[in-house]
Amino acid sequence: GCGDFGVLAALEKAIVDLQIQPYNVVTISGIGCSSNLPGYINTYGMHTLHGRALAVATGVKLANHDLTVVVTGGDGDGFGIGGNHFIHTMRRNVDLLYLAMDNQIYGLTTGQASPTSAIGMKTKSTPFGSVEGPINPITLALAVGCTFVARGFSGEQKQLTDLIKQGLQHKGFSFIDVFSPCVTYNHDNTYPWFKQRVKKLEED
Repeated sequence: GCGDFGVLAALEKAIVDLQIQPYNVVTISGIGCSSNLPGYINTYGMHTLHGRALAVATGVKLANHDLTVVVTGGDGDGFGIGGNHFIHTMRRNVDLLYLAMDNQIYGLTTGQASPTSAIGMKTKSTPFGSVEGPINPITLALAVGCTFVARGFSGEQKQLTDLIKQGLQHKGFSFIDVFSPCVTYNHDNTYPWFKQRVKKLEED
């Protein structure tokens, strides 16, 4: 099914494992399939404007430093219309966790090319194949000095849960780009496709 459910399960387990009380957590999202997550988790939450989740989350964290702030969104919401907030919230090193569910497509609007779609990918908005190269959110985060950068896969629950726990414990901006397959509209980047390509990098 939708990879976002794997991210939800990993986030819930991470919060429980770290014994963080749900009433001390605020989950904030923008617009998109992944942005429905605050409605499915037993924390305080807010569903904000398209691309503006990080701006709202910054305000929440500044208003109450004791809260654990989690932002959820997708590649379109975070790296497209919200790209400016993505860059500058990392530069400010705001103490929050940003989980980007990267499915390489706009799923909520039924399958258009997103900022992370591969060159040549055929979608409703690119019937002859995407002509733009995908952005790399990991290298972008590193380039602007993000203090915690990781990549996970919703099909690898244990590793993803561990990454989220590390992100929640990090003091500063934590960015986790999660490959989260859209089984409805993206028939290129599927679970089998990722299983053949995803490798765990050992700590060194």
